[in-house]
Amino acid sequence: MAGHAVQAVDDFGGLLQDVLQRAEQQKQTDTVEPPLNKSDFADLFERVDSIFLSTAATPEIKKRSQWAVIETAVRDTFNNLLATSSVHTHSSVRLWDLLDIISILSDDEQCDPALLFWLVEELLDSQTIAGCRRIFDYLESRRERITAKHFPQKQLVILRSCNELLRRLSRAEDTAFCGRVFIFLFQSFPLGDKSSVNLRGEYHTENVTTFDELPAKDSEPDGMDIDTDANKPASLKVPTNGIPSTPRAGEEGKGVSFSKSEKPMSVDELYPIFWSLQQNFSQPKRLFDQAHFTAFKAGLQATMVMFKAVQSESNGRPTRTTDDSKRGTKRKRGQGDDDLANAFNPKYLTSRDLFELEISDLSFRRHTLVQVLIVIDFLLSLSVKAKEKLSKPTPPENPNKSVMYADQVFNEEDTKWALDMKKVIAEYLKQGFEGPFFYRMVETVLSRDKNWVRWKIENCPTISRPAVSPGEYNTAKAAARKATTNKRLRPNPQFSLPLDFLSEKDGQAGLERLKDSSRYSLPTIKSFQSKIELDDMDIDMARDDEAKNFAIEQKASKSWRALRIASSSKLVAFDKIERSDKIDEIFLDEVKPEEPVNSEEDTADGEEAMFPKDRRPIVISGSIGVGKSTLVKRLVEKNTKVLGRKVSHTTRPPREGEVHGQDYYFVTKEQFSIMRDGDEFLEYNEFNGNSYATSKKAVEGIIAQGQVPVVEIDAQSIQQVKDNGYNARFIFIGPPDSAELERRLKEKGAEPEEKIRERIEDAKKEFEQAKAEGVHDKIVDNGDLEELEKFIFGKEEGTETGDSMLVEGVKDTPGAEQNGVELGNGSVPAAQASPKEDGAMETDETAAA
Repeated sequence: MAGHAVQAVDDFGGLLQDVLQRAEQQKQTDTVEPPLNKSDFADLFERVDSIFLSTAATPEIKKRSQWAVIETAVRDTFNNLLATSSVHTHSSVRLWDLLDIISILSDDEQCDPALLFWLVEELLDSQTIAGCRRIFDYLESRRERITAKHFPQKQLVILRSCNELLRRLSRAEDTAFCGRVFIFLFQSFPLGDKSSVNLRGEYHTENVTTFDELPAKDSEPDGMDIDTDANKPASLKVPTNGIPSTPRAGEEGKGVSFSKSEKPMSVDELYPIFWSLQQNFSQPKRLFDQAHFTAFKAGLQATMVMFKAVQSESNGRPTRTTDDSKRGTKRKRGQGDDDLANAFNPKYLTSRDLFELEISDLSFRRHTLVQVLIVIDFLLSLSVKAKEKLSKPTPPENPNKSVMYADQVFNEEDTKWALDMKKVIAEYLKQGFEGPFFYRMVETVLSRDKNWVRWKIENCPTISRPAVSPGEYNTAKAAARKATTNKRLRPNPQFSLPLDFLSEKDGQAGLERLKDSSRYSLPTIKSFQSKIELDDMDIDMARDDEAKNFAIEQKASKSWRALRIASSSKLVAFDKIERSDKIDEIFLDEVKPEEPVNSEEDTADGEEAMFPKDRRPIVISGSIGVGKSTLVKRLVEKNTKVLGRKVSHTTRPPREGEVHGQDYYFVTKEQFSIMRDGDEFLEYNEFNGNSYATSKKAVEGIIAQGQVPVVEIDAQSIQQVKDNGYNARFIFIGPPDSAELERRLKEKGAEPEEKIRERIEDAKKEFEQAKAEGVHDKIVDNGDLEELEKFIFGKEEGTETGDSMLVEGVKDTPGAEQNGVELGNGSVPAAQASPKEDGAMETDETAAA
């Protein structure tokens, strides 16, 4: 610094060093964050004015002199830091501190506002791409702060430095970094800024596509040059029979049509025709010449015929031909067509050896046709109707004539051809995997581009609008109130449907429509999947908040209806749903529960577990004291691999020897109420002041383990299970004789003699009622385990026995039989066989067993 021989430079350089030392004390981190604030250096910044007090000059000269001194001192410090530290090391924090200090001085108008970005521009030029990413971390973190003040003095340097960085980046390899730079520009510059608008409508004519020249066949005459320009490369010559002079579909100007019998050209014939279309993409004004436009139509027609042939071949998945087998196994035609192309190639290779593989690639075909749509939209903007629309409602005051092409008009025949070709391309792009979504995205981009072109034609008027005055606000408010308080009667009441179809002249047809099953039958869950996907697409593509909110409401309505229907058959999927707007789990096919594989140690005597063909849950009910628990316990212990016993929930405290999760799930009354209100119980009841219930998840957990759940409930609770529509097999255990039942109840010792007599009489009535009503599938005499097993495993007399009624254990059980229950001529999936989960209630009353 002493080399400048300017005292002010030396003084400010010393001050800058003091500020940097203070910054090291204030900022304890070695990262970009947090930024420095002026309040941290209030006493030091007061010395800035004292350094320049001795300068006797006009304010303007003093200001320029101060800016020059500060810039000189800052550059010396900046160069020293850049020479002694790297942006990748911890010492780079001094660079970020220096830039923060310059930003503070710039906001106070102590230095040139553009000084910060001059240094950033030099810093970007001196670093590798990895270093530039680090520098851009700083710019993104300080964007709002460094662009808030004096932006007009900074914007040119910002634009220049960002554009220089973009020229260094590869659009294919550094795509994410390019996106960060563009987003920084979009967020920094005003929306209506014209700094990057191509006002003169210039095209990228330097983008020349060269391709291989194919040797002419001996039987063919000399090739003709489809381009009349003198500077056209010789490699663009096309064989005479390569491009027909008129479209293959028929006479020129009569639209576009494709015959199913129309055969595509060979790949060698199409190769020069296809790549010659690129000249029209980079310079659409060539199409103003009729000869070029005729060649463009013919070439595009031939290209579409080839694309359609490749598409149908890919869909058909033909066997490999001899030629295909010679090409190797790295890539074959048709591979990748089922995937939506996620990678974007800014420029494809034009080698003849790659051409056949390229046109077999779905991504390549889509990108080509998108370019065609852009050119067709450009041509349609020159039609008579488009020019008339441009003048409505009022023509532009100062039109940008360089992009209007007022002397060019697209005639009606060519307009019809362009519209027909656009329709053909649209139908083609909608085919295949996610084709409709891809075309909708392209259509949205093209429609927005039309608004962009109109804005340029109108000479880029400002998009800012003046603030609404109080008078305008009151007028609009009064008009809105008047519109919403209209007392005119509606022809039909609000939210009601017209009943005109029930008129006398159409009475019979109206009644038939009322009988349509779609009016009262529930739709399938799958029918909502495509509708919800369309709503997701509407949400993503919404142009304003109103359309987005409407799409969200529509999706929420369909999701709620789908969940209501799924609650009766796929309740197990609800636990996997984490977000209310993401319910894909209910649309998945049923997952077959994996049966536990029986090891040699678990299987006694080498026998495998035998499963009943009817895999529905077994609900066992009966009166108090009939021995349900004892019978169920013996049944489950004898068939541990096949049957699983559910555990009930209760609010009573555990007794001596009882284990939580084995005897009961012991919960508090508050927890019980929450579960009951959340519809988590299949049935619940109260006994001796304590609540008991059967959890739906408990039964479904048994099903998920590949076992048949056995549920025991009281006779009084059977109606709750029936009302819930629970699909199960219901078995009633009959009571023993009166003397045995009285003995069992007395052993409990919890009730007086009169109460025991009442319970004996109730048991007799419940048994007679069970036989009369016929609501149970089977009534088993008390303690008859053999009869109970025969019914469960289908071995009763008069029923089909043997292998046809039994399913062998896990190793040989077919998936369809494991997951379904035969009912009549069809089968019910396992999830549907137990739609509500769970068995029933086990209370202390059953302990008498």
